[in-house]
Amino acid sequence: MRSFLFATLLMVAHLEVYCINKSIYSVGDSGLFVPFHDGSVFHIDDSLLKIEWPDACVKPSVRVAKRGVFSHNLRLHFTPDNPTIPNYLIIAENSLYNSLSAEVKTYAEDAHAIYGYGVYIETVQYPTPEDVKSLIVSYNNLCGVLFIGDVGECLFEIDEDHGEYGYRRWPCDLYYMDLDGIWMDHNYNGIYDIHYGNVAPDIFFGRLSTVGLSSLGDEIALIRRQLRKSHEYWWKSSFHASSTVLNYIDIDWNDMFFPNEIVPVFSSGNVTDIRNGSSTGTNFSVSDYLSRIANSSYGFTHLAAHSSPEKHHFTNGYIYTSDINAVNSYNYAYNLFCCNACNWSLDSIAEYIGGSYLFNNGKTLTVIGSTKTGGMENSASFYSMLPANHIGNAFKLWWNILYGNNHSLNAISWSYGMTILGDPIIDTRYKVSNKCVNSLILTEFPNENSSNLVIYKAGSSINVSGSFVIPQGVHVVFDAPTVTLESTFSCPLGASFEIRNEGCEL
Repeated sequence: MRSFLFATLLMVAHLEVYCINKSIYSVGDSGLFVPFHDGSVFHIDDSLLKIEWPDACVKPSVRVAKRGVFSHNLRLHFTPDNPTIPNYLIIAENSLYNSLSAEVKTYAEDAHAIYGYGVYIETVQYPTPEDVKSLIVSYNNLCGVLFIGDVGECLFEIDEDHGEYGYRRWPCDLYYMDLDGIWMDHNYNGIYDIHYGNVAPDIFFGRLSTVGLSSLGDEIALIRRQLRKSHEYWWKSSFHASSTVLNYIDIDWNDMFFPNEIVPVFSSGNVTDIRNGSSTGTNFSVSDYLSRIANSSYGFTHLAAHSSPEKHHFTNGYIYTSDINAVNSYNYAYNLFCCNACNWSLDSIAEYIGGSYLFNNGKTLTVIGSTKTGGMENSASFYSMLPANHIGNAFKLWWNILYGNNHSLNAISWSYGMTILGDPIIDTRYKVSNKCVNSLILTEFPNENSSNLVIYKAGSSINVSGSFVIPQGVHVVFDAPTVTLESTFSCPLGASFEIRNEGCEL
């Protein structure tokens, strides 16, 4: 077989080899054979060779390792509350983890306590997108991934963006959401340009990183602040802002994004609708927008405006990254229908505006937007998912509802830059009282809980009776300002517990 391959390859002057499932497709000078996005095949000619030799397939690398050989290290693992609940994977840049380990661990505990997720924390160094993707795929029953730090950036390119803008390339986080589709780099320039097969996303994804924000300040301090804000969101009622939505629409999108579509964001269904050039947009301006997002009246904002990475191009003025940095925003989350607002990958800029929204001094935890020309088409389906899902799940479901496995060139142009910056598991309908009570009396261990970590939080006190027996291999956290262990309480060999005094704030 190997001698046949060698002899055959000498017959063509130029050869490119593509790995497709378990076959190799090779192309000579006169043509190219690749499956396109809709499953069709183009440029078939006699130079095509198909050789059943799967171990000869070598996938091209989109990114060269930064400084050395990729490695990863599993730091923590909390099993799910029961086998039906999926796992959440946190991948942190190794060089950041030692400084942020306490905050990352707290974030993982919160994800487990709120959703019952099994949680893994991995650290990586010298990552390429392919290495990180292989790590993700190696986990079973995965629901989502969060990157912390500079973990991986996959680029995608097309020759004609939106049919009129020419060649474009951009960061594409869909690569990490799609676990079983096929991604190819047909011209071997280090950038993916073909995606086919089972292309629909399988997991949700978030990215907490200061890449592209070199002028904002210390990386560790900024990420630490975001992780601490997530913790306060789950356990402090004083952190919570209004359940009113701001729908701020510039004139070119007045026929889109109607307020009734956004009602599901909060249970109050209260939307302030401001549209430039209409009777509801008499105040539409740069100053009006900035004053509104700094107002405690709003907890979520949907903005539709022309943008570049550095600024919003309102019809009547500009909003720069410095303007957003100066705002103490009360919004938990933003959905930016603003071209390129979340493109962190340009060396020519020291800041991008999506990152400014995330890392300003306010309460913002999550920013949805695009790394390219485009935005969230048919966002009504995204908002309709929020009553029963956190932002990350609603985002994944939006992808599947809108496109499924049919990712046309239009889908690529509009949505292949879509990403979530920050925390993807924020639930806009969450109230601290959903998980926190004033006092707890614990008389027996919940045997229906099969996790190796069980967390109890109360606003005032926890009393643990002597009949509360921790199973072997389980760690229990009792967290309240006052924790009382009855004199007969004991911790069996092989079990463990700890007492914390933070509690939660009703």
